[in-house]
Amino acid sequence: MKRFRWTRLEPDESLVKELSTAINVSNSIAAALCNRGVTTFESARQFFRPSLDEVPSPFLLRDMEKAVARIGKAIGNGERMMVYGDYDVDGTTGTAMLSMFLEENGADVCHYINDRFREGYGLSPEGIAWAVEMQVKLIITVDCGIRAVEEVRQCADRGIEVIICDHHEADILPEAFAILDPKVEGCSYPFRELCGCGVALKLIQAMVETSGGGRERWMAYLDLVAVATAADMVSLQKENRTYFHEGLRRLRKSPRESFKAMASLMNIKSEDITMTGIAFGIAPRINAAGRMESARTAMQWLLAKDARSASDFASELEAMNTRRREIDAGIMSRADKMVAGHCASYCSSIVLYDEEWHLGVLGIVASKLLDKYALPTVIMGRMNGLVKGSVRSVGTVNIYDVLQECRDHLEQFGGHHQAAGLTLRPENLPAFRKRFDEVCRELITVEQRQREIVIDAELGIQDITPKFMNVLEQFSPFGFGNREPLFVSRPCVLSGKPRLLKDRHVKFMVKEGRSSVAEVIAFDRPDLYDDLTQLGADGRLLLAYIPERKQWNGREYLQLRLKDMEVC
Repeated sequence: MKRFRWTRLEPDESLVKELSTAINVSNSIAAALCNRGVTTFESARQFFRPSLDEVPSPFLLRDMEKAVARIGKAIGNGERMMVYGDYDVDGTTGTAMLSMFLEENGADVCHYINDRFREGYGLSPEGIAWAVEMQVKLIITVDCGIRAVEEVRQCADRGIEVIICDHHEADILPEAFAILDPKVEGCSYPFRELCGCGVALKLIQAMVETSGGGRERWMAYLDLVAVATAADMVSLQKENRTYFHEGLRRLRKSPRESFKAMASLMNIKSEDITMTGIAFGIAPRINAAGRMESARTAMQWLLAKDARSASDFASELEAMNTRRREIDAGIMSRADKMVAGHCASYCSSIVLYDEEWHLGVLGIVASKLLDKYALPTVIMGRMNGLVKGSVRSVGTVNIYDVLQECRDHLEQFGGHHQAAGLTLRPENLPAFRKRFDEVCRELITVEQRQREIVIDAELGIQDITPKFMNVLEQFSPFGFGNREPLFVSRPCVLSGKPRLLKDRHVKFMVKEGRSSVAEVIAFDRPDLYDDLTQLGADGRLLLAYIPERKQWNGREYLQLRLKDMEVC
């Protein structure tokens, strides 16, 4: 019945009590905060009420003054600029954002995004050739470029200067005119985890401040940064948390035509958009363009200025996303069957390859396999004689560092802590698979091979009051760097008979003491149905769960979303 390894965090009791008193919350809430490094009134204020007044100056980014001066010169001289972005959510939102800002400030600007299948990731010969044809004098990259040493040199040979806005790890730096990346050596920017769109926002902020404009001019783009931040698996802490909070508020209150159209298509109101709605609704539809055809449709949708065109492009994205789901379901089924045979030889990672697999959905399949097996995962297909794939990481394993150890077998790779992409020659696949597993074996202990859930505190059902839920809901957004608070119950008694829903989910009632009763939902745990049925009404259960408020027919009620359980 128990599926996971439970790790119970135990913060300092005196800190928990002090924080509980200081901000007037329960000990369980205070413990969850302390587990996130929030231990004082001031840090709690920053966590619950993030303020744009406290974000770092954009000029702490290395080369920012150079970049601002060069762009100002280009605008003044009427030089044509190109914003060159990646084809994912982060790249397209950042490209659209920077293009809109530059155009609004009188720049002669065009944009370019690679075709995933013909050109691959980053600055490409085709993109550079188009820049030459368009008489571009300055390229500004978004979410790419930090490893484009040769490509930047080719631009220089053609009289084109390059400003790089990126957030990926660097190796040998290209000789660009300016490099804006918080992860490069010599950069004093205090927060390393901005997404690519976030770095582009810092450039906009710096340009606004240099021109003496009010901060509303750069804050107006935070809705786009919120979408990119939610989609790109970056840490949802500190500055990213601040941007997401304000960006989500703007997305709800005064959405662009593009987001209005997408919300309508998703059958939700703009004011009801959530982190989940972005990550699992808006983001996949944006990504579908670059995965299935080209990112051009996503850019047209993002840049749409009227309701009609925004709706038309949103419908195109929806159709692409439907096709994408069908394809990734087929690949997932095939990959899942391959795992057992693969893990018989390589037990510390999953590295799967099929030359027929559609390159556009490999990242999705990798993420799904990661969720299921909790092992570093590489899923690969083939194109133009080369093997290309997506990589996803687990826990504290920095996948970029793992790939560094495998670089002798790779043609190209890039990414960050949680996600990356790679290219290699078919003949190097066996050696890469072996080396990747060896490195992962050194980093993942035997204990870590059982999937872990991290429990914040013990919580009684009677303690889950409306005030408790009001505070708990303010912990969001949840994701990498800010997991959902997870609690464990005191032993509960099964009340009534469990129900099996759609042959997948189990719903049942538990009772704590004489009066505290709660509904429990266990998603994708059909195995629990027989166990609970056999256990009967006298069964005592220890639950690990996330409390949630639900509404049905105008009535609000408490539901416990089960993560795991065991019989006491």
